[in-house]
Amino acid sequence: MTTTTPVPSTDGRAARRERSRVAIVDAAFALILDGKVPPSTDDIAERAGLSVSSVYRNFDGLDDIQHQAIERFQARFAHLLLDHPEPAAPRSERIGQFVRARIELYASAGPVIRLARQRALDHSAIADSVAVQRGRLADQTLACFAPELSGSTPAQASNLVAMVDAMTAPESFDVMSGAHARTPRQIASTWKAAITALLQAHIAGELV
Repeated sequence: MTTTTPVPSTDGRAARRERSRVAIVDAAFALILDGKVPPSTDDIAERAGLSVSSVYRNFDGLDDIQHQAIERFQARFAHLLLDHPEPAAPRSERIGQFVRARIELYASAGPVIRLARQRALDHSAIADSVAVQRGRLADQTLACFAPELSGSTPAQASNLVAMVDAMTAPESFDVMSGAHARTPRQIASTWKAAITALLQAHIAGELV
């Protein structure tokens, strides 16, 4: 009677390569969140526990690694990009949940968002990722304030969404926290008051 040795379902070398790729992206992502922007190849290799040559064997340079790290951001923080309250919830509750989600996103992932904006200028794949992120933020605004937008003309609705989205954009958070030394709590309070005023003006027909 003869026996056959089972053939592994995954080639060992392919599995090791995938583990190395994951370790490298995880290392880059962690370094960026730690404020090491942009991380160097040496930094990534050290954090991942691999050689620099191994990093280059698995990726087409730093641009490729940074792109993968930014994609990891999209997956890790998707719940904050997509979070929105029920349309039937009171307006103040919807505003509060909207602002909390944005503050948490920017406070937690600010370095990744800033790197993405910087690299979008000369890296088309990263520019696409940034466009996806901005689109999700705009969709979140639409979902949160759908009751106030109902009955508006397309132009009025677009104007309101643009104003709320721009006022609570990552760039706004950076200016308020950096240039003006506002804490996340102070920023949240300001944004809530400003959104409340914008919605009231929109409902009263004061916004064109």
